Amino acid sequence: MNIKMMLMALSIVILTSSCTAISPTIRTNVNQSTDFSQYKTFGFLQQLDTDYSYESLVSQYLKDATKKEMVKQGYVFTDKNPDFLINFHSNIEDKQRIYQVPASYNRSYYSYRGRTYYDTWDGYETYVENYTEGTLNIDIVDRKQNKMVWEGIAIGRLSEQDLNDLQPALQKTVAEIFSKFPL
Repeated sequence: MNIKMMLMALSIVILTSSCTAISPTIRTNVNQSTDFSQYKTFGFLQQLDTDYSYESLVSQYLKDATKKEMVKQGYVFTDKNPDFLINFHSNIEDKQRIYQVPASYNRSYYSYRGRTYYDTWDGYETYVENYTEGTLNIDIVDRKQNKMVWEGIAIGRLSEQDLNDLQPALQKTVAEIFSKFPL
């Protein structure tokens, strides 16, 4: 592989690896007829989607991060008849991205001088990138009407550090989701 191709491959690796540092994509949906000023208190659903027969660590981390964000916005946590209830759903998936870049293997007379503009493109080199993608949904449900009034969704790549130390990653993601919460 010539120097030009090595530099191109290195730049692709650097660009794709720097993508893991990018914040997740945040999407929100809101029931437009909801007046959020009527809500003062919040709580959590009895059985969260992130739990099974016991309270998971993920649920504990999400509850702590959510309490922090909701209190910042002026809401009060209560277990007794809150105005709205919060639920979480999370998913982690291994994914694969396959892409191609032009490849040149022929060397022209001028290539030895570093001038590769006479080279021909012989085809493409295929690269395979494996990564882990995480999705987090936070649902806000009006307790009295038993209907969802807001949802925040984060979708993004998870690094090995995120997977090995979930709590700070979840705190950051919950904060980013609630930055879009209607006041």
